Amino acid sequence: MFANTIKEIIEDYKKENKILMQNELAQVLGMTKQSFSNKMQRDTFTVEDMKKICSYLNMQVIVRSDKKDYIVK
Repeated sequence: MFANTIKEIIEDYKKENKILMQNELAQVLGMTKQSFSNKMQRDTFTVEDMKKICSYLNMQVIVRSDKKDYIVK
């Protein structure tokens, strides 16, 4: 569910000539690079994982409906 979003974020950082490594995000989540890689392959990130990653990157998790956006805190 979130693996594609994480891939997009990493790619966007590359386009801006910034370096964002999987190892760095693994540390944010308190796991090894291999565990992070497994989560990427299996797409098993939780909302809590995304909240931690977004907090680290000064981003927000937003749920969007037709009428309103909700920030996941």
